[in-house]
Amino acid sequence: MTFSDSVPSWPDDLPVAATAVTDGGLINRALRWNELFGPWPEEVRARLAAQARLRRYGRRTQVLAHDRQARELLCVVSGCLEVGCVDAEGRKFVHGLLGPGHIAPLVRLLEDVPLPYDYHAHEASVIVHLSCEVVLEVLGSQPSLWREVARLALQRQRYSLATLHERALGGIPQRLVVTLLRLAAFYGNSEPEGLALRVRLSQHDLAAMLGVSRQTINREMGELIAQGVLEATYNRIVIKDLERLQVMAGSP
Repeated sequence: MTFSDSVPSWPDDLPVAATAVTDGGLINRALRWNELFGPWPEEVRARLAAQARLRRYGRRTQVLAHDRQARELLCVVSGCLEVGCVDAEGRKFVHGLLGPGHIAPLVRLLEDVPLPYDYHAHEASVIVHLSCEVVLEVLGSQPSLWREVARLALQRQRYSLATLHERALGGIPQRLVVTLLRLAAFYGNSEPEGLALRVRLSQHDLAAMLGVSRQTINREMGELIAQGVLEATYNRIVIKDLERLQVMAGSP
């Protein structure tokens, strides 16, 4: 499950953990390959990079813990950013997983009170923090760049509407299949045994994505495993029959 439909191909030679690459170098390259800032002029990205901060987070660490309502944009350099919330009864809901090249929370460019979402490093992650005020200053000086903001916002709206449609009309088995296919599109890695997801996912994670119980996910995953469509071990999922999963996603 992700927010956006497309993201620039992240270069294989970007050594985010290498000491030879400075934080400034990582920030510049991260903005160049970002889904929002990639098409922006180089001099504009340099202006943003000069005001940006690079932070490294351990797995499950909360991002923006110092201020949940901070008006900052988060650009994922490496790892995976989890966007979610907890309801009044303590149940967790995961709205999306964002990998390298993605940006959130776009709505914090608005001046009203931010939506009550939390951000955690789903995996050990490197994140670029950008002040919304700095981004808005750039947009004010170059209004044509709002076009890229609008494009990305519309993609996010389409995703949200599709999710609402699935929740209202789709059964749990089909919703699980669609979620797995979305994850495979962004995190799939071809291996001899099938298409392995490069992000660690537990049954609790999948349950939080679909808004169901872990027991329900356990049952539905068991069905897919029994049919030979999936192979699942602790925090690891391999899609063994992608074509069949795609057919199942199109079933009513």
